[in-house]
Amino acid sequence: MVSRTIKKESIREKNFSLHFLGFLERPLRKEDLLGNYFQITIRDLKKEEGERMINNFWEVGVNGLPNFYDEQRMGSARHKEGFIAYYLIKRNYEKALKLFLATPSGFDESKIKRLKEFLKENWGQWEEAKRLAIREYVPVINYLIDNKTDYKGAIKKIPFELLNIFINAYQAYIWNETLNLYFKKLEIPIFPVKYRFGKLYFYKNLPFFLREKLFNLFIPAPSSKIKEKNEIIEIMEEVLKKENLSLKDFKIKLKIRGLYFKPYLRKVIVLPTQMKVSDLLTDELYKGKYKLTLNFLLPAGSYATILIKRLII
Repeated sequence: MVSRTIKKESIREKNFSLHFLGFLERPLRKEDLLGNYFQITIRDLKKEEGERMINNFWEVGVNGLPNFYDEQRMGSARHKEGFIAYYLIKRNYEKALKLFLATPSGFDESKIKRLKEFLKENWGQWEEAKRLAIREYVPVINYLIDNKTDYKGAIKKIPFELLNIFINAYQAYIWNETLNLYFKKLEIPIFPVKYRFGKLYFYKNLPFFLREKLFNLFIPAPSSKIKEKNEIIEIMEEVLKKENLSLKDFKIKLKIRGLYFKPYLRKVIVLPTQMKVSDLLTDELYKGKYKLTLNFLLPAGSYATILIKRLII
């Protein structure tokens, strides 16, 4: 029986609000999420930039856009020093642990940054590091105090959810690079946009003969469980060759139940719906500049920030 005693008032905070909608007679599943609806205001625009964005917005409504992962998915590598999962594959557990414990990022909160900066200069000084450790770093440091160079064992003290994030981050990067190379091989006009991990390549218009193929195309996340051979897999292997890897290498030898590279499929092209765009208006925050507001719905798992990147080309 579902309880009806839950409080139903709205919640408003600085960066989000929640509104009660109703009840289900079963637990909510991720399959119930049909998509995410966005309203985004873009400011500080020159008139020609805003006009170009409006035109590009409607192009996206017709031709869709590449369903790239954005850098949020790869936040665990935002220090730009490499992917932890890469070194787990290579069984270089010390390097993986240094990326986790001793590689500061400008995005780290101050306490974590202090710990990482200390260990970057004083690797192996675990007793001293313990005084700086917080949250998920504590069990790892405690283990290393008693097992000073058992880096593999220390990796296993990282929470499962974090280890899974490391895996997902590297899969996302390779997926993006596979789609980039696929577009290059199509020999259609593509346009690079920088992001933290390199460049993403966008098209503007699709030739008629490619539309149906691309709109129905999926690329799997890299995994050793992929056995078939096709054009996409060959391109992915070409990407991995530059990483000194192949798909058969995508294994984690930590013996942690459920921790592995899962070969899920991701759609190549995403088509936003429920699209609206405002007129180009005077920006009250930036003198002499303009703003516009975009509304659109994207399927679950697609990134509004990727759509915004597409609008600037």
